[in-house]
Amino acid sequence: MTTELPSHAQVEHIDDRFLIQTLTELAQIRTDVPLGENTFMAPDDPKLVHYVQGELRPRIQSLGAYDIIDAPGNQLVVRLGDGSADPCFLVMVYTPTQHHNLMEDPFSGKIARGTEWGYDEPCLFGQGVSQNKAHHAVMLALLKLFNEQNVPLKGTFYLAVNNEGNSSHECFQQILSVLPRKPQFALLLVGNGLKLSLGNRGRIDINVEIRGKASHSSSPHLGASAIDGANALLNRLDRVPLEGTHPILGGRHVLAYQIVYEPVAPHTLPDVARLKIDRRLIPGDDPDLAVSQFIEAIGDIPPYQITVDKGPVMLPALVEPETPGVQALIEAHRRICGRDPETIYGMGTYDAGGPCAVGVPAVMYGAGGGVHPLGVDFVPISQVKTEARVVAHTAISLLG
Repeated sequence: MTTELPSHAQVEHIDDRFLIQTLTELAQIRTDVPLGENTFMAPDDPKLVHYVQGELRPRIQSLGAYDIIDAPGNQLVVRLGDGSADPCFLVMVYTPTQHHNLMEDPFSGKIARGTEWGYDEPCLFGQGVSQNKAHHAVMLALLKLFNEQNVPLKGTFYLAVNNEGNSSHECFQQILSVLPRKPQFALLLVGNGLKLSLGNRGRIDINVEIRGKASHSSSPHLGASAIDGANALLNRLDRVPLEGTHPILGGRHVLAYQIVYEPVAPHTLPDVARLKIDRRLIPGDDPDLAVSQFIEAIGDIPPYQITVDKGPVMLPALVEPETPGVQALIEAHRRICGRDPETIYGMGTYDAGGPCAVGVPAVMYGAGGGVHPLGVDFVPISQVKTEARVVAHTAISLLG
């Protein structure tokens, strides 16, 4: 005679050996955005096609999860649950690795103590483990658990692999377009040290091209150096209207984060400068108005020709703590850790604004360590195990 375990007790059957071995293997596979002027990665980049279709899909299927929905952009969604109840829960993991670009031995997947960085415990090292790979391993460990333990899920549970690398919400929108049911709550697994992120500012890229006239550096008066034109524009950024703040998310800002000059030739003052301007958004901001205000504030800069284009947009996110999905996540963290998770509101921008904009409350949570944005990347192994249990508890609470 066998006794069926209560659903929450089944969470303790997560296979930790499988979880960490899977993470070790995934950490050795490249999904990194190369350093250089182009900071974006297309969802069908060969690296991501290999990773999603050649690595994740076979692993998903080997765990007995066969209900896979393909989405545009080389994306996929695993569907669990019998759909007999109303709740619908979406967990998203992301594939492009954008940070920790200067760490040594980035694809080792080695395990060592993180004492030097304030974590005197075993940690797993590798570029992208905090942004991506730890959460992929958690996703696979959950699929193994739910299949082997026959965990009953009466609602609908989606586990989505999102390839957003263009600083937009397009990949989420493509995933949403193929889901038979609209989620009621979304959890974005990202590395924030197991903190609960309930909101963040938005951002729009404003792309500027400045054209002058090239000249030799010995005779600058014969040209119009794009370096001088870019400097003049930077000196006018303080004219851009940024009045007002949000009581939780703070204020706006505008700054240049990339400048590229052409041509780069011996002792030549370039005739072209291309700038990417980061304009942060708070709830209620209109991205198109932000661009118009920028253009008006900068004005003309003779003798240069200035072209301004609206770049990718990521919207602000803000979720009420009383949201049922948030409360389920808090309770799950409390069960595993003995305390509530720390609540944060990020100054950065991420994909949560996309779901929030279409009525799907979305929060961020996950294991992570490392030195952001360029230094060493790692995850404490204890945090990865905790993340897996918290997400499993949350799913069971919402859908069981």
